[in-house]
Amino acid sequence: MKSTIFLSYPSSLGETAERIELSLKGEGYAVFRDRSALPPGESFDARIRAAVEESDLFVFLITPESVSPGHYTLTELKFAEQRWGHPAGRVLPVMAESTPIESVPAFLQAVTILKPQGNLVAEVAAEVGRLTVPWWRRMLEPRRLVPAIIAALLLAVSAWLGLPSYLERRQQNTEVAALVDKSRAQVDAGNYASAWKLLEQANAVAPASRDVFVAQEQLAMKLLRGTGLSYAHGGRASNEDLVKTMLPVLARGSSGATGARLGNLLAHMGWADYLRGGLADSGGLDPVKQYRAALEADPANVYAHAMWGFELLRDRSSPAALAEAKRHFSAALETGREREYLRALEVSALLQTYTNAWIKDLERQKEVIRVVNAMRTGNETRPKGWGPGSFKSKVWAIYSFGFVADDERAQLLAALPPSEHLTTFRWLFPEDDLAVADREESARFEYLFVLAHVEEYGADRAAALASYRRLLGEFASKKYNSSRAIKMAEQAKAAIRRLGG
Repeated sequence: MKSTIFLSYPSSLGETAERIELSLKGEGYAVFRDRSALPPGESFDARIRAAVEESDLFVFLITPESVSPGHYTLTELKFAEQRWGHPAGRVLPVMAESTPIESVPAFLQAVTILKPQGNLVAEVAAEVGRLTVPWWRRMLEPRRLVPAIIAALLLAVSAWLGLPSYLERRQQNTEVAALVDKSRAQVDAGNYASAWKLLEQANAVAPASRDVFVAQEQLAMKLLRGTGLSYAHGGRASNEDLVKTMLPVLARGSSGATGARLGNLLAHMGWADYLRGGLADSGGLDPVKQYRAALEADPANVYAHAMWGFELLRDRSSPAALAEAKRHFSAALETGREREYLRALEVSALLQTYTNAWIKDLERQKEVIRVVNAMRTGNETRPKGWGPGSFKSKVWAIYSFGFVADDERAQLLAALPPSEHLTTFRWLFPEDDLAVADREESARFEYLFVLAHVEEYGADRAAALASYRRLLGEFASKKYNSSRAIKMAEQAKAAIRRLGG
């Protein structure tokens, strides 16, 4: 039994389709053509889909009508694409009427379109016959057999002669894979310099290895992201060597990348521009230009949105900057990726200017407190560590510097409702995580001062009284004599009286 043919055509070619059907049936083929022959009451789409799935070859007559949106021929074509994935050997597109090629679906353009020069019916039947002959029978035709034998012999000789180079490439690939794996292990251990050297070794072994290129790009982006968030860093001098090494790697990758990969690379190229000076630089570097291009390549790119938000928040000249930056950070957070990094970026931006200096801006400091509250209520990971420039140390500076003055303290406390503020403060700064040994001696004294005020604001009178008393005990035992410490102790005594303690 010969193959089953599904014939897809527009209603305007009904007579032509019927002649093709008769011609193919005359050659012994089974043909599904007439949709009107479907049994009454049967699911139309289901029966058409089944007919496509039962066929061996799908013939599509191309006309302006058959490729126009809304015509059922495109539904039949969709069923064919779902069945075979690629049209080669399974789909025969036929240019039945002159049709602009740009309107022809890409699935049909993936194979050669039959463009009849004479009798359309005869040429379709002949092409169907060619496509449905088993490949092994076609290869046994004399005109094909001899060239096939010659090609096989040439291939065998080439393989034999190329065996040494193949083995060398195999050894090379093995060596490169081992170096890349070692580099990733060094990255996981935080040994970035060693990781980079290993990738340079891998690049020397295989200068054109895509795996090495991608690994270098990922490490370059990670190193750039880890720079520029501390108030003491981010200027041209301290980052020149890093940018000089990493930027060419990103530029190399961006020349052939698309989609998310291109978006990531462009975003980090923008961050490199920020590290070199940003808009304040006399050379006119503009990170936003790169961020905009990154979002054109990948509209949901997490890095481009976040880094653009960072850039907006560093600029204090625009009243709308805060609202626009929040929109970018929200878009980045919606991706569900890099959440800890995004929060560090957001908080750093709220507390920096173009000079990378920590500034005193109560409105933005209150926004930082609201960001921390959103992290807690959103069940995000609680930041750890008190190292220089860490998330905790940046947020703590708001409380440490702002709570001594009564007017500033009141505004900062009001950033959140009382109970929420107390819960959020304890979440971010639990006392057992204070790590006094790693900080200055007065850290616990300052911590108790802030904690007591937050507890008082949160209406936890008993806890507030206990914290104020512990603070006075620290003051007496350590014999602090700075004007700041004395003022804090006096405020604690006043608070105890205020609370009736």
